[in-house]
Amino acid sequence: MSSAYGLTLASSNMDSMSEGNMTQKQEIAGIQQASVIDLILIDHRYLKECIKILGDHDEDKTKKFRMAKGFLETLEKHSYAEKKAVYTLAEKNEDLHFNILEAEIEHGIVDQKVKLLKRRLLKARSLKEDVEAELKVLADLVRHHLLEEESEILPKMQQVFTDDALDEMGAEFMEIRKFSPKSLHDFPVLQDELIHWKDSVQQLSTQFLTKMDQYVENLKH
Repeated sequence: MSSAYGLTLASSNMDSMSEGNMTQKQEIAGIQQASVIDLILIDHRYLKECIKILGDHDEDKTKKFRMAKGFLETLEKHSYAEKKAVYTLAEKNEDLHFNILEAEIEHGIVDQKVKLLKRRLLKARSLKEDVEAELKVLADLVRHHLLEEESEILPKMQQVFTDDALDEMGAEFMEIRKFSPKSLHDFPVLQDELIHWKDSVQQLSTQFLTKMDQYVENLKH
């Protein structure tokens, strides 16, 4: 079964197998040709939607509270997988070395803030004003990081790494990030748009954004 981002999913009877009979590695084995750039952009789109909500002073606090937990959880998983599967290798490349050093410093700051806020939200039943402010500051930091990554790091990675190398990083990213065929099953078909992005990162079509908006909506439910 084919899906978006050049992913090939295993047959549907995979979902019927019990969790006890299937490890994460077995699930990931059912996915092929997943560029790490494609997978990074999946998380980025969701994080940007969270940032939009958390940064809006007029947004409903209940909605902010609900989105905050998903934002922190996704950010934590994404950050860890990115550092392990991407930065470790990319840092060794001369063209990427300084960009990755900067990104790792930013990750360190963000990771500390995520841990702090997760503890504060663990037993909270509503969003307190000081936590709301801290979430907005974190959202601004992450927005800046995503912008730099998409405008500088990802285009450079597309140039310096082969498709096979990006696919290998993608497989490792999926395993660490714990993406599975089930979570990838309903991705919109965006392969052509991703190819377009790789040619010109600043030019994203309205159709692409509409499809990604639908994907983000699906994540909320």
